[in-house]
Amino acid sequence: MSRMELAGVNGANPLGFLAALGLLRVVPRARLAFAADGSFRAFLETDGTRSDIIALIAVDADAASGVKNPSWRLTYTKAATKKQGPQEVADLKPPPPDFKQFLTRCLDCWMKGDDESVAYAAAFATDVAVDGKGNTKPTAFHFTAANQTFLGAVEAIRALLTEEWIESSLFMGHGERPGSNLRWDPGSERSWALMANNPNNDGTRVDAPLEWLAFRGLPLLPSFPRGTRIITTAVRGRGQDMTFTWPLWSVPASVHTARSALQLGWTGSARDRTGRGVFAVCSSSIRRTGQGFGNFGPPTVTC
Repeated sequence: MSRMELAGVNGANPLGFLAALGLLRVVPRARLAFAADGSFRAFLETDGTRSDIIALIAVDADAASGVKNPSWRLTYTKAATKKQGPQEVADLKPPPPDFKQFLTRCLDCWMKGDDESVAYAAAFATDVAVDGKGNTKPTAFHFTAANQTFLGAVEAIRALLTEEWIESSLFMGHGERPGSNLRWDPGSERSWALMANNPNNDGTRVDAPLEWLAFRGLPLLPSFPRGTRIITTAVRGRGQDMTFTWPLWSVPASVHTARSALQLGWTGSARDRTGRGVFAVCSSSIRRTGQGFGNFGPPTVTC
């Protein structure tokens, strides 16, 4: 295996870390680690070349096109309101009966050997927790709201990918272009209270390859029921006081090892972390507006 540096994948940024997890799921037999030199850049140990990795990501995105109806696609009919009639939406907040139908379909796929379906189902939500409107309460990583839909945004991002953009994003660190995003990059927060001008007058930007890979990494962070609540792997707190915490390791790890690492708490001593190959622990608060939009706050790194 050869070591492949990823200049555009910063493990200390929540978007970069999630994208690194996605690479583990997309690239067969790859092992992932992060540079302990202060750059926190991800690198892979892999049998493939740069061209191979770029092609794998492009093919993965293309395989998830609407033609094949991927197992993660969840659509349902949103009830009519005073302003508009019933709408078909692609989001993670369906009425509980619709989510249970989705779970049934995923289980059927799993029985036929499709593990992706149940992996995404577990990442999306549970059949227990509901929000204040009685709809399914989704993963803590659901940051869209109002007329924006999470899976609708994912599909729009997926459709943007090109091999040229993938190379520029992952290997050169120049990935941002105009477009909508999933709000997983702290730099995408657009709070007017923190800006000199109204952010609504400025367009949003997206690093589509990183956002797509981050979505592909989501199954490594499943959600679980706790009583009548939902908890998401690596996220602590509730309501307006939630924090995503993740480790950075310097020893290349497989997808199975990374999955195990994400299940552990990393609040112990630095000596204990070092013994497990973890050289830093990162955390970002999850901020939510009154309209329900979410964003990660600036990350902190503890070495």
